[in-house]
Amino acid sequence: MRDLKILCVQLGFHESYPDASTLATTYNDGIYYVASFVQHEFPAARVEMCQMFWGEKPGDFPLAEYDYILISALATHFWSNIETLELIKRHKRSDCVVVMGGPHAAFAPYEALRYADYAVTAEGEIPCVQLIRALEDGQAVTDVDNLAYIGADGRLTLNKVTRFGSFANAINPKLLARAPKLHWATVSMSRGCPFNCSFCYAIRLLGRRFRTKTAQDVRSELDAIHQQTGCNRFYVTDLNFTTRKDYCREIAETFRDRDYKFIAMSRINHADDMDLVLDLKRSGFEEYCLGVESEDPSVLQAFNKRVDASEQTERLLRFAEHDIAIHSAIIFGLDVQDRQAIEATAYWCAEARIMHPVFVCLAEYPFQDLLFGARQDIEDHRIIMEVPTYQHYSFVGIFPRHMRPSELQQGILDSYDIFFKRAFEIERRPQRRARLKAYARSVERGRAGMEQHIRFLAELEKPYYTTAGTLKEDLLKADFDTRYGDLRTWLQGSSRRSDVEFVKAYAR
Repeated sequence: MRDLKILCVQLGFHESYPDASTLATTYNDGIYYVASFVQHEFPAARVEMCQMFWGEKPGDFPLAEYDYILISALATHFWSNIETLELIKRHKRSDCVVVMGGPHAAFAPYEALRYADYAVTAEGEIPCVQLIRALEDGQAVTDVDNLAYIGADGRLTLNKVTRFGSFANAINPKLLARAPKLHWATVSMSRGCPFNCSFCYAIRLLGRRFRTKTAQDVRSELDAIHQQTGCNRFYVTDLNFTTRKDYCREIAETFRDRDYKFIAMSRINHADDMDLVLDLKRSGFEEYCLGVESEDPSVLQAFNKRVDASEQTERLLRFAEHDIAIHSAIIFGLDVQDRQAIEATAYWCAEARIMHPVFVCLAEYPFQDLLFGARQDIEDHRIIMEVPTYQHYSFVGIFPRHMRPSELQQGILDSYDIFFKRAFEIERRPQRRARLKAYARSVERGRAGMEQHIRFLAELEKPYYTTAGTLKEDLLKADFDTRYGDLRTWLQGSSRRSDVEFVKAYAR
């Protein structure tokens, strides 16, 4: 095989719509795992990384020299960087193959394929290697797992979905050689989640089977990243790190002698085993991103969250009592949530001592039921598509039935003011007040973008609501059909919703 030159690109956020999350200074680890695996399988290849999160630009790289360009993107990254994608398309060699992965390629491959030759619809390491080998050997790509592409008949082709078994892949620290000083380094210790929350796209990317690395492999990976970057704080991107208690205890023991700090994702019932919580805390697990979403039972039920809302406040207070900082996304936009309910939820977040609530509006990608036979909670026509805030959760991306999008966006913005006012009244511990102040500064970075988005929504929504604020759904649907009807017809030719095995593999 020839010596390959491969560029991996992480698309970044739009400058007007920065991520308000306190973790926004880190990187998405998926593209690093893909790049590391590709480098391992093709040791003679030159694999380079362009990280737009850090200000790097694809145009600064010799695009005409690469044989393959691998791109990772969320929807907001994709629609914020159309000019960048156009630039890559213009300056790459004609025989260079572009592959796009990440959530946007998985759920909107028909959009990704405007700029890519292939899209990866689930885990990407093995499929990328399969694809490169097939292309280099002149073989067909029909057997490459998790692949989408435009077939010879002009239709979207979806290959079989495969969930891979145990994995030992680690981020190659050399890919982080140009990293600035990182507040957090991002790593994965396990994949998959056994739960079935309706809004969670990550299950369709990584499956429901919980798979772990060995604790020793994780230790070696983190030590190598620390040695390369100097960073000793790690954001664990596992969908639900605490799925297996025995694994958690093994990780805790493995890192007892390290001075590392961790944020891990978990469920609220992690608070029910405070012995485990404190054992992990002794090894640096002092923060968690918890799937709280709401204090309202009807909201939790709508999202298929199998937790008891009546116990959430008590559990959150238990974390606070033991100085565990909690991050959580708080979801607005359902029909049961009026402005009063939104404000009450923001106030409750402070009362429950959540340290970093991120107020969001979730919307599905369109055409999921049509194309994949997967559950979809928001109708296609109510999703605001093809804008830099598409699927950027802090910014409203739907037409709610009971309030204008601009009003919902204003509610999200106001929720931060309500939260911080009450949180500073309650919190007396200096360390927690310092955290709140740091988070308030982070949120403030996104305020101008939210206000800009409110103005955008106010213009967009004008034709579609009555004076009383009720959605003119028939008009909205008719306009959507006029704009996207041909796309829907085209996608129907590729639909796999009747393929039971495909749907079963792709379902959450």
